[in-house]
Amino acid sequence: MLLRCTQKFLTELRIKKSTLTQSPAVVHPLDEWYAHIFFLYPRRKCAIFMHAQSKFCFFAYDRNREQLNDVKGLFRKNLGRALFDEHYPASVIKLFNDRLGDIQVDLAQDRRVLGFINQRVKELKILGDYRPDDRRIKDEMLAGLDFRRTPMVKERLSYAVDQMREVLLACPELQGVAIPPPEHRPEALERFFQALLAERKGLG
Repeated sequence: MLLRCTQKFLTELRIKKSTLTQSPAVVHPLDEWYAHIFFLYPRRKCAIFMHAQSKFCFFAYDRNREQLNDVKGLFRKNLGRALFDEHYPASVIKLFNDRLGDIQVDLAQDRRVLGFINQRVKELKILGDYRPDDRRIKDEMLAGLDFRRTPMVKERLSYAVDQMREVLLACPELQGVAIPPPEHRPEALERFFQALLAERKGLG
């Protein structure tokens, strides 16, 4: 799997572009991801990870330098939580785990993907500035669930969670696996948010 980091993230990792070796071409549809670091009000250091093809994204809030330096571990852990939150079947999660065995870090290149990342970061910062009580500002998993369902404009109006389902259905390893359409209704998502928060409160 290839994790393409922005120059800002590479600087945080203290990795120079000159030390990066040319990564092999990506052949599997799940194998190309992008990572970017940004500050969220009030000056919390955060990361966003985005799948290059589907624009499926998830966040890591308020991480220190030591945590960010383990970018591969951070990516693995938060991707696993995002897949769990989306209620993907066990065969999908197993496929991701198999692909995560070897993660290579490289420089972000596709400006189009970077444009989608910058848009998501901008939307999150707007929430921080104008709606500071929005739960998406306080909980990285709620933010991921919601932003994967926030419309994106390209050739047509689309949603990252729907595009990821299309990618998964096209994977030869998942032929015959039932992958239900993701839930979009606000009231259904609200019930899920409340259940997730209650579960975390119980575990805490």
